[in-house]
Amino acid sequence: MEATQTYLTTYRLDGQTHEAKTQIHRQATNGDTRYQAIIKDSPLRGTFSAWASSVAEALDFLNLAMQAEGADAIHFSESHGAR
Repeated sequence: MEATQTYLTTYRLDGQTHEAKTQIHRQATNGDTRYQAIIKDSPLRGTFSAWASSVAEALDFLNLAMQAEGADAIHFSESHGAR
């Protein structure tokens, strides 16, 4: 499993705005590539998405996981140069 991209993530939790780094991990199995998004820092560190067929889908799954943890106003932006 390798980190393929890093996203800067902002969200609100308990009335405060937080910034985090989200890494996209890629796994290739039997010719099939899957992606998983994982928050590496901030109060929601360790929150992760289900395995997905695309990066966009992994971020959608992470968004849902973050909402389940009480976050809102979630925004992902690709961090160019951080791979």
